Amino acid sequence: MKIDQDYTKHLLNIFIESECAGIYPDSFVDNGIPLDAKFLFHMQILEDQHFVECLDKIRGLGYEIGMGGEFTWKGHPIRLTAAGHEFAEALNKSEVWDVLKKEFKEASLSTLSNAAKQLLGAFARKQINKYFEL
Repeated sequence: MKIDQDYTKHLLNIFIESECAGIYPDSFVDNGIPLDAKFLFHMQILEDQHFVECLDKIRGLGYEIGMGGEFTWKGHPIRLTAAGHEFAEALNKSEVWDVLKKEFKEASLSTLSNAAKQLLGAFARKQINKYFEL
């Protein structure tokens, strides 16, 4: 399965827009995302990059995979980590998102994250330089 950048951004924004520090899997369903294989794949990738974790930091994300490959989600709340917030911030900056969508279409999440950080940093430096050129 390939990483769907738009889907990943949507997942991250559900966390960002939440009123709570941790959200339950039902929050994704409420936002039009079924808890299916695509969801599991993307959440595992986000977990691999330490962008999401269980709110209590002790357990995993709350899914169990059975012998036949079926999975179920437990009712554990999941939180976006500091690194996840930084990644979401970068993806939500239109100047960064436009470059990522055009130049990094097939990138892994790690490459996407690194590129997003670099682009956001370059954008921030450009904005800061405006104040010193007065």
